[in-house]
Amino acid sequence: MSSFIAACLWAISANVIAMIPWGQPYRLHWNLARLLVLALPIMLYFVGLQHGLLWLLAALTVAVFQLRLMLRHMFNEARAKWRAR
Repeated sequence: MSSFIAACLWAISANVIAMIPWGQPYRLHWNLARLLVLALPIMLYFVGLQHGLLWLLAALTVAVFQLRLMLRHMFNEARAKWRAR
């Protein structure tokens, strides 16, 4: 499978997860988003390996824009834990 196909599937799954309502399945939404964040470095590695640095940066930019709220939430949690130490 081409890494571009994997990146497109990753982006489609990110959009599907974003459409999950924020009511009852709140944990489902964030847990699936965490899975996307865990799969991100693998996907980026293969895009960079097969297509080069420019496409790696393009895929990283798209991923950061799609997961900006999740990344902000994870950063704030980590910062709060760091300050509590």
